[in-house]
Amino acid sequence: MQNGPSPDSFISREVESSRLFFLDPDKDDPFAVVFGGFERCEADYQIDRRNFPWYSLEFVSHGAGHVQLGESEAEILPGSFFVYGPSVPHRITSTPGHPLGKYFVGFTGAGVEEFLDHYGMQPGVSARCQNGEPIRRTFDTLIDRGVRKSKLTRPLCDTITRQLLLMCRDDAMEPGSTDTPAFATFMRVKEFIERNFIDLNTLDAIAKTCGVDGPYLCRLFARFHAESPYQFLTRLRMEHASRILLEKDANVKSVAAAMGFKDPFHFSRVFKSVHHVPPSRFRQSMHPQWPS
Repeated sequence: MQNGPSPDSFISREVESSRLFFLDPDKDDPFAVVFGGFERCEADYQIDRRNFPWYSLEFVSHGAGHVQLGESEAEILPGSFFVYGPSVPHRITSTPGHPLGKYFVGFTGAGVEEFLDHYGMQPGVSARCQNGEPIRRTFDTLIDRGVRKSKLTRPLCDTITRQLLLMCRDDAMEPGSTDTPAFATFMRVKEFIERNFIDLNTLDAIAKTCGVDGPYLCRLFARFHAESPYQFLTRLRMEHASRILLEKDANVKSVAAAMGFKDPFHFSRVFKSVHHVPPSRFRQSMHPQWPS
């Protein structure tokens, strides 16, 4: 059992929404996850800590900001990750107009420092991955396992966190490797989709508005993202739909209409392709007492 401060006392309240889990690791575990999650930050998000008791890995999925780790400061963008720990004061801020969305996991244990040193992921490290989609999916798996609270939750979360650290280390790009016209075009289109996904429906609309040839756009996403632009758009739209479904007065038909679907059955098929359950079952699993 863990003694000391509660992890939730360090979680920022300057967030629009979040998905969190907290574990109670055995003090004898050499590598043990304490907490993890995802947070969609508000525009004025700011963290400034001098005495943080755990190690942590954070990964930016969208938005922009800055991180200061000790004496080093870096801009953070989608695909950026950074590591800090008890020995590293840190400050994290969002860029106005581009609030951060980021994943994080905190961990502790007598074997952590040796693990981080061995793989060059010591506290204070920050870098950026060219293709962050596999890391995002792995963080989603971590959160799913963390909230499940099964008898294997702790060993699974410990293993997935070590995997995340190794994936970030393996995929980290050399400084300056993103300074290419192709990557700049990819990021411009990706950020456009993130800002306008509610109103976008087709790949042609994305390509035309961004002034990019459709096939070339698909090649950019295949190179830098591991999702096609249409898959990326669909995921964002269905993640937004899932948040609306959790509102008390929502129902499948009204959410389908809000997302621009004339046919609720078509919306249900698309929703299931992303979340693996129909929207009615998703809503009932979260709030069994509410009508679907």
